[in-house]
Amino acid sequence: MSRSATCSAVLLALTLSIPAQGWAKGKPAPVACPLDVAQAVAAVCPCNGTPEDAGLLPWRNHGQYVRSVAHYRNALRKADCLSSAEKRSVVRCAAQAPCGKPGAPIVCCTTTLGVCSDALPDGIPAGTCSNAPTVGCDVPTDCAVMTTSFVDDPVGCTAGGGTVEGDGAVCSVCGIR
Repeated sequence: MSRSATCSAVLLALTLSIPAQGWAKGKPAPVACPLDVAQAVAAVCPCNGTPEDAGLLPWRNHGQYVRSVAHYRNALRKADCLSSAEKRSVVRCAAQAPCGKPGAPIVCCTTTLGVCSDALPDGIPAGTCSNAPTVGCDVPTDCAVMTTSFVDDPVGCTAGGGTVEGDGAVCSVCGIR
């Protein structure tokens, strides 16, 4: 056997002896597609800290939180679980959240009602919403838009007509369209 053939045979034997998992070192395990992406992100990357065996360990900083969300978003993207809008918004929402910053973030959800142009409420959405012209409506409650804000004081949230939803970081915590 020639020297190059011997080297090739040794290289092939070494390659085949390496366990398959060795090639995947550092890659995340595949994830199952969640029914609700926002809830899944909040469970995997809770705003108040990184999940540990003994509970939650507070994030060292805001960047650590955003990095965690980005890693999970990438796993969801690779599993083809995200819509094109979710691919763009998940990390953007995390970047805007106060998670990992000093102080306890509080999610405040506020509902804004629009006017529905449907003159005959009959169960058929024949109108459009004044606050969302691309949304069909039958009654004004079809035009309800929820917004999320992060506040330091729960009293200020409720005084402004909002409801306190606890801590959180994803934009869709309040059901934003």
